[in-house]
Amino acid sequence: MQNYIRAKAAHQFYRDVFTRDLELGNTGNIPLGIIDSVIKEFNCDALFVARELSSYDSGLPPDSDNALKQLLVTISHANLNFDEKWGGYQKKMPDEYVSGIRNSLVGILKLNPNIEYLVVAIQILFRIGDVDSSVALINNNFSSLKNSPAAFRILLMICIIEEDYELALPLVREMTSSQHLIGEDLMTLLMVVCTIYRLGGYPDSYINFSSLLDNKVFSVPSDNYDWIIRKNHQNKKTTIIIACDVKYYYEHTIPALYSIYETNKERFNVHVHVYNIDEETSFDIKRKNEQLPELNISCTSENFSSPSGMIIQYTLRRFVFADYALNALDTPVLILDADCLLRKDWLSSIHVEEFDLMLTTTENTPFWENVSAGFVYLGGGRTSKDYINRVASFIHTNLVSNNNVWFLDQVALSAALDYVKDKSDVFRINSSFVCDISHTDYSFMWVVTTMKNVEGKYSSYKKYLIDKYTVN
Repeated sequence: MQNYIRAKAAHQFYRDVFTRDLELGNTGNIPLGIIDSVIKEFNCDALFVARELSSYDSGLPPDSDNALKQLLVTISHANLNFDEKWGGYQKKMPDEYVSGIRNSLVGILKLNPNIEYLVVAIQILFRIGDVDSSVALINNNFSSLKNSPAAFRILLMICIIEEDYELALPLVREMTSSQHLIGEDLMTLLMVVCTIYRLGGYPDSYINFSSLLDNKVFSVPSDNYDWIIRKNHQNKKTTIIIACDVKYYYEHTIPALYSIYETNKERFNVHVHVYNIDEETSFDIKRKNEQLPELNISCTSENFSSPSGMIIQYTLRRFVFADYALNALDTPVLILDADCLLRKDWLSSIHVEEFDLMLTTTENTPFWENVSAGFVYLGGGRTSKDYINRVASFIHTNLVSNNNVWFLDQVALSAALDYVKDKSDVFRINSSFVCDISHTDYSFMWVVTTMKNVEGKYSSYKKYLIDKYTVN
């Protein structure tokens, strides 16, 4: 790995995930409220923190006192980098900001060199995108960091995003032999099993990859699904499939339907798949079918209960349903997230005639985001049918084992792509165009990720659609 270009450009989420839990060691007499405001509440008002700290004597030796106070101010300054501070929009901080934090951390380690501050420095440097300095600290102090989960996890994340699995291999070996380096952290478990798969293995715990070796056709029992509104047309237009629960139907699916009608009412059919539907929602979908007749809305419901991980199950089960729906609807299908908002005309934006399978491609992402779950086009030919069947089998195998794992849908989509025989049938489209989180004017569709209710162009467009199409 050189320059770490991919890791620096990765979504801020991946630089946040292992930098939220910081261990400071001995904090002396500094009030817990000040420390918690920085470490747990992620206060980014560094001037306020500095003023508060100036009123207290930690009781530590002078160098240790200065180092602790400077570290708390520096962490507060670095909290500005967190994804949520920018409403999910990706921002590159000025070079002076990065170098200022780096120089401060160097000074802190000179004042009070200890393992806690070393690990915090590695975490903060990674958070602010100074990947080179973070890795340099790890490499220069590796023997001292052999028991540091944060250092191993950050380095493994960098290896995965940079697609350097040769370097990832010894890390995974060490982590699997020293379980405290993995612990019960879900992202770490995801990284480990995906690394093992990319290196040629087929893990069967946490995420079970064994179904990839099975060439039998997976069959979805049709009695899993209840038809609320049956398909009532014979056209071959692409059918958008949106899956949601009742809450998401009212919050997101209705505006999504309006956006489809606003931009593509002659281009698409729509199928809404609702988990654990109630009578009120069934009635409302029937009303929407009457209100928006050009969309030829059909609807199914799937009833199930789960002791945990319901939201995760919603994201997973839609791809098992899609395997069934591709045959039942007898049209090409386009699987979209419920919180999407279409912006442009389908046929003038995207040419699908030559391809049976259309998937996104995203730069600077880990393996499990090689294919986004928010935009999957299945043309209905052999390639797309085999692909979605393998995805459904992978997910079903994990569901029956209660592997309700975040990103499992995208692991399935990404791994199944490895088994597509005729790659000429596959078109990879840039996710920034079809799943645009920056909400630019040129993109086909706007989506939201970690922040779903922030003010901005997405929320303004959503409000416009609701105001225009809501019938009292």
